[in-house]
Amino acid sequence: MPFISDFDLYEPGDTIFTVGTFVTGYLVFWIIMEIHSMNMKRIQSAGHHTLWHGVNHLAVFPGLIGAFSCIRIGSVPWDTDGPMHGHYAFDIFTFGVYWCLLITAVTIRIWWNHPRFRTLIGLRILAALSAFVGLFQLIATQSQVWGEDFDWDAYNALTADMMSFCTSSPYPMLNVSAVWEYVLVFGILGTILSFLPEVDFEESSLEEE
Repeated sequence: MPFISDFDLYEPGDTIFTVGTFVTGYLVFWIIMEIHSMNMKRIQSAGHHTLWHGVNHLAVFPGLIGAFSCIRIGSVPWDTDGPMHGHYAFDIFTFGVYWCLLITAVTIRIWWNHPRFRTLIGLRILAALSAFVGLFQLIATQSQVWGEDFDWDAYNALTADMMSFCTSSPYPMLNVSAVWEYVLVFGILGTILSFLPEVDFEESSLEEE
């Protein structure tokens, strides 16, 4: 099972990964700011405690760090600059999960008493918790392999043979870790996509007025 960043090792995946992360980073940046603005208006109009303004503002910073790291990670494949790639990946995943949990808490306060969004909030909570569990398990499984005595040079050398690297692995636990990475990423993506019905609700409300 390949990690997502393994697609950055060989063409055409290398170009697709680089362009994809670059575009995704800017798109996520825009989405985070739009959601922040949308929540700010709803918190103010509903007269919620200023605490929720603070949580909403607090969610922006980890989200933007994750977005910036997403833009940068495409330029540093892990086989050429492992430490920097790992730094960006850690920022994307860790701060992405922080954003999911914080923004979910804010929207629970906004929509919990609105019957139309009870199911949606439940799905958002599930997605955010999936991202959190995915992150925890990703770190736990990777730490069993990538310890202090791990030979990074030998591991990087495996990428010289594309067929062998893509079809076999001397570290089976990394396959499990890769699965948790996908759980993490889909959890973050699910949290983001769960805001689409809220945008439709906003538009329908404006039309009714």
